Amino acid sequence: VPRGHRAGVAWWRSPAQPVDPNAPPPPPVDPNAPPPPPVDPNAGRIGNAVGGFSFVLPPSWVESDASHLDYGSELLSKTTGQPPAPGQAPPVANDTRIVMGRLDQKLYASAETTDAKAAVRLGSDMGEFFMPYPGTRINQASTPLTGANGITGSASYYEVKFSDPSKPNGQIWTGVVGSPAAGNAPPQRWFVVWLGTSNDPVDQGAAKALAESIQPWTPPAPRSRPGRSGPGCAGARSRSGPGARGRSHPGRRADGAAGLIGPTLTLG
Repeated sequence: VPRGHRAGVAWWRSPAQPVDPNAPPPPPVDPNAPPPPPVDPNAGRIGNAVGGFSFVLPPSWVESDASHLDYGSELLSKTTGQPPAPGQAPPVANDTRIVMGRLDQKLYASAETTDAKAAVRLGSDMGEFFMPYPGTRINQASTPLTGANGITGSASYYEVKFSDPSKPNGQIWTGVVGSPAAGNAPPQRWFVVWLGTSNDPVDQGAAKALAESIQPWTPPAPRSRPGRSGPGCAGARSRSGPGARGRSHPGRRADGAAGLIGPTLTLG
């Protein structure tokens, strides 16, 4: 106890300020005042027109250019600091990424009839595609997913202990969620692939929240102009990628740049 102070007394606290007897009383509460607006559960929700879904962006993550993806339609990057200047993009990590999109027939995992099997198959294909190095899978786990408006699914996770001791363990979390079929339309399913390393681990809680935030979404119809064709018209470039049908090596990219996400994914 510091000299000159009694034990048990919070001596570091400043003394209470005296109450001004001449201060005006606080204004009375208006019983007729409208209640505060409710919290919007969709605040921060982002729509992805190509994939037909929306989602809530995880904290500290930003959207990145997804035009170069071999599969999926949404690429997210983890920020590592503030933008260097107003109007510029923030710096992002190069050892973790999130890829999202519609689980369509381009991916072998879409043939699986249950979300649990699809998540496991997708994780296996994505692991071979993004982490094509010798190693052993460890710490495998699965978990159910439950979102709003009937969204349900399953997630799969595992790590890869690489034979090369200089590489940090690779980590991959894959989630598959689907919405109930509307009328005679087939059910829709979407996927989340979150990749990381032991140096920049996958946040499994945030990954689960991200997958469970997915909702079907249709963008507002654009105004049509004579002589113009809209998105999805004939001649649009199709994409192939890991686990793609018709490929002899479902886990490899056509350009041979295996192990890369976006511009780069560093595993060590």
